[in-house]
Amino acid sequence: MFVFMKRVVKVFVLLLFVLQTVASYAQEKYDFVKQAGIGATLFRGVEFERYPFRYKDSPYAYSEEFNVGEIIFNDVKYSGVFLNLNAHKDELHLKITTNGKIIELDKRLVERFTIGERKYVALIGANAVEGVSEGFYEILYSGKEILFKKNVKKYNERLQSSEQGAYRYFYPSNRYYILKDGVMIPVSSAKQFKKVYKDKKDAISKFIRKNRIRFIDINDKDFIFKEIISFVDNN
Repeated sequence: MFVFMKRVVKVFVLLLFVLQTVASYAQEKYDFVKQAGIGATLFRGVEFERYPFRYKDSPYAYSEEFNVGEIIFNDVKYSGVFLNLNAHKDELHLKITTNGKIIELDKRLVERFTIGERKYVALIGANAVEGVSEGFYEILYSGKEILFKKNVKKYNERLQSSEQGAYRYFYPSNRYYILKDGVMIPVSSAKQFKKVYKDKKDAISKFIRKNRIRFIDINDKDFIFKEIISFVDNN
C-alpha cells in the first residue's frame, strides 16, 4: 500500500510539473542577455567541445541553429537565452552571442525550458520517472493525456574509400511515450494507440482511415501522434 501511494504522489507531482511547463511561468523573469551578462555564475557549465570531424545531418534535435528560449535553472527563470538541444549527447547548450562560445549547462540544475515554441522538461534526479531513462523530454501534447518525445540522435560512420575516408553522419532514433494512468507507455506507430486505448480502438481506426494517415518520413510521427492523441483526448 505504501509503495502504491508513493507512486501515486510521484505521478501527481509529475503532472503538476508538466502543467507548469505548458502554462506561463510563475517565477519572476530574469533577462539573461540584459541582466546576467556573460559572467552569470548561475549558469554552471563547461564550454562544449565541438566535434573534431565533418559530418552530415546534425547531432542537434532539429537543426544546428540556436533559438531564443526560456529556462528555469537552479530555481530561477531566465529569458532571452539562445538554446539548443544536443540529442546525441542529451545535453542542453547555451550560446553566448557576443563570442560564439557554446556552454553545456549542468543538467542537474535544469528544471524545464523552451526553445522557440517547443517545450521541454528535465526528468532527472528527483523528477525522474520510472520506466524511462533520465534526460530531457519534449512535450508534444498536454491534455488529459500527455505525449512525450525523447529526441535521440545516433552516430554512425562507414568507410567510403581510402581516398575519401570515412562518411560520418547522425540519424534520428526518437522515442515517444504516453503518460496514461500514471504510467509511461512507449508508442512507435499509429497502430499502437489502438492497443493503449482499447476502448476506442474502432474510433481510432476510423480516424486513421478517414484522415489517410501514413508515415511518409520519420518527421511525420510528431504531427500524426499529436493528431491521434488529440482525437482520443476529445472523444
